[in-house]
Amino acid sequence: MLTDALAPRATIPQRLDRLPLTWTLWRLALVTQAGWALVVATDAIAARIYPFVWGPRHAFDTAAFSILLLVSTGVGIVIGEYLFAMLADRFGRRRMLLAAAATCGLGTLPAGFVDDFWLLTLSLGIGAMGIGGVLATCTVYMAEVAPSQVRGRMTQTSQAFAIFLLAVLTTVPGIFLMPEHYQAYIVVMAAGPLLLVPLVAFVLPESPRWLDAHGRHEQAEAVVARLERDSETRVGQLPAPITGDAVPRFRATVRDLFGPEYGRRTVLLLACWLLGYSGLVYGVIGFLNLYLARVGFSARAVFISGLISGVVGGAAGLLAAARLNERVERRAVILAGAVVACLGLALVFLVGEVWHSLPALSIAAVILNAGAYLWLFNMYTYTAVAYPTRIRSVGTGWTDGFGHLGSMISPLIVGALFTATASLGYIGFFGYVIIPGALLPALLIARFGMGQKAAPLETVAGA
Repeated sequence: MLTDALAPRATIPQRLDRLPLTWTLWRLALVTQAGWALVVATDAIAARIYPFVWGPRHAFDTAAFSILLLVSTGVGIVIGEYLFAMLADRFGRRRMLLAAAATCGLGTLPAGFVDDFWLLTLSLGIGAMGIGGVLATCTVYMAEVAPSQVRGRMTQTSQAFAIFLLAVLTTVPGIFLMPEHYQAYIVVMAAGPLLLVPLVAFVLPESPRWLDAHGRHEQAEAVVARLERDSETRVGQLPAPITGDAVPRFRATVRDLFGPEYGRRTVLLLACWLLGYSGLVYGVIGFLNLYLARVGFSARAVFISGLISGVVGGAAGLLAAARLNERVERRAVILAGAVVACLGLALVFLVGEVWHSLPALSIAAVILNAGAYLWLFNMYTYTAVAYPTRIRSVGTGWTDGFGHLGSMISPLIVGALFTATASLGYIGFFGYVIIPGALLPALLIARFGMGQKAAPLETVAGA
């Protein structure tokens, strides 16, 4: 077979890059992205419950709610990203996906049985550590198994599936359970990450790039050979790998994140993730539902619009981007996503102030979600591709993890602006999440970011 004849002359990354996009790779992508959805369904769960349950019941005030958000969407995730990212670079991507998913599910589950503010904070904080671990590891794993020529199509199509799954997971139970049975809703959300454990255990192999970079060449060879054989049974003989173009960097360490070679891109990513998470991601997640409740939308209306916007907006936006594959620079797609999201936010503001209806809200939310997910997932991929294999997980964990400090800043800045401008239609909230929280980081990436279009992973990371 051609595979056997050429394997000794080609590196592990080069052999991965020549794999065709068949069910062999789709299976890995869909399970990885399903893991993202199952875990993110528990993220900021307090923001879905407080406006309709704890707030109206006066269980705790807005200041305490901000603290709960700070811990469950900020501190816990940051700790989890750094901890699991370091462990994933040392012990492997697959093992840490298993550990992080279990931490998320088991940590979140007790929140379904308690109402005490401090116990909720502890439970959701531990669960958030698992969220951080899965976020840091899923993105890296996807980048390492996706061939360079189809990376955009493979990642963004599977991400569209993840958005669809996330929308269904978070909203359908909410439509039927919220607000009367909110504790059952929490239990359902916590069960998702626990389902991820057997999925990862039985479907995903260890990343062959990680195995190869850590000297486990026989194991890497076994994984890649199995992928090649499976691919050949589907499409026939594989093309010869392109050799000599990619030069892997084997001596990179975590210190290089801030050294002369990678320091500039690290600082840029730190700044952009910090701004984006504080505004477009957790500023919106933390306070948009509260805004909608304050202007008179019911819990059912909010969850229905969330279902529509997740299925139609988020998934459709990523599917459209996937058709572009690697023909358009990822920096440009990130900027386009931010602009579309800002348009959606402006429309949500108009819906709250002028045109108060569920259809109008759903249209605005579709546009918002399409842009926000386009920005978020392309930032995930951009970050993972920016570093070499030996420090990819740490690099992703450091930058994305530091960015989650924005979710700690968000309750302080966005929460204060939300309260201070309540009489003005909450314009301070919208102004922050649109300008410094969305447009500024996208413009920084577009202007100062690195090109990644259709390049082999090792070549981009070493550029």
